[in-house]
Amino acid sequence: MADTDANQSTQHRQRVTTIVVTVLAIVFLCLRLLARHVKKVNLGADDWTLIVGLLFVLVVAAVNLACVQYGMGKHTDTIPLSDELTYFKLLYVFEPIYITTAGIIKLSVLLMYYRIFPVRYVKIGGYILGALTLAWVIAIDLLAIFQCNPVSKAFNRTLPGQCINLKGALIGNGAPNFITDIFILALPARLIWGLQASMWQRVSVICVFLTGSFVVFASIYRFSLIFKFDITDIAWTLADAQTWCVVEVAAGVISACLPTTAPLVRICTRRLVSTARTFSKSNPTQSESTALSRGNAGAARSINVEESITVETEVGNGPRASVASYTLSEMSPRGSSHLKGKGWTMISTDCDHDSDSVRN
Repeated sequence: MADTDANQSTQHRQRVTTIVVTVLAIVFLCLRLLARHVKKVNLGADDWTLIVGLLFVLVVAAVNLACVQYGMGKHTDTIPLSDELTYFKLLYVFEPIYITTAGIIKLSVLLMYYRIFPVRYVKIGGYILGALTLAWVIAIDLLAIFQCNPVSKAFNRTLPGQCINLKGALIGNGAPNFITDIFILALPARLIWGLQASMWQRVSVICVFLTGSFVVFASIYRFSLIFKFDITDIAWTLADAQTWCVVEVAAGVISACLPTTAPLVRICTRRLVSTARTFSKSNPTQSESTALSRGNAGAARSINVEESITVETEVGNGPRASVASYTLSEMSPRGSSHLKGKGWTMISTDCDHDSDSVRN
């Protein structure tokens, strides 16, 4: 190995990144549970699975911080031998825990789809992607555990024996990871796009689910960092990729929580609207404009993706206004219903509806 600078270090960046994304994951899961409490919705299988996933995220983050403590983010030849051995042991533990964590979060998202979109093709797609995820987790975990013969050579390079090509194994792990993320993200798109609603409404709901796209970005970016890996300087060249493993699983928790926090957004929005109406009453010109807008268009609904999705059309105003609602059971990619109405139509969700009411 060429001479390296003993003062060269990325440890501060690794620590800050790990702590920030972990705290954000905790905050968003708390918001998800708060939204459940506000709407008086019992926790489902997807909620409990994500809670387990967050516990694993905490373990992954703790192991990553321990790796930093024992030299990750520095050049390997500048780490004391005792610390280097500890670092390699932690690295050996990190890989299977990370893979298991990523798999649990993927399953949580699929379980959420199963609850929100109880239609045949989403169920079948969920089963297939769930089976592929489980197979990927088992295969990569076994590969990580038995990467060397004897096993102890994986964290003690001085021992005699043989190991697999570690860089090739990491690349082989990363590709299926982000490919399954893309398919999971795209799974409900066809159903949403099949809604007989305006282009803007369909795009709005799809954007809610596309909040998970950052997970795909994190997975792909981490995959690109693997190509910098050098077996002769693992602690330095693998540091960023390892920390982005933490970013990826934490982002998975955050993305899984975002669609379910919509009830809290709705409450905040209503308060803002109430404040705006109070202000408009003190401004006659603005009040007239608001009244005209309501007379022509009716009342707007908010976007809230949770439990069941309905399309509501409110026509007219005053006591004779009419509202038409369409549940998921009436919506399919090839549905024949054509939603028409004067005024605004918005896609909304009623969290108080039991998911069984929309199962077909």
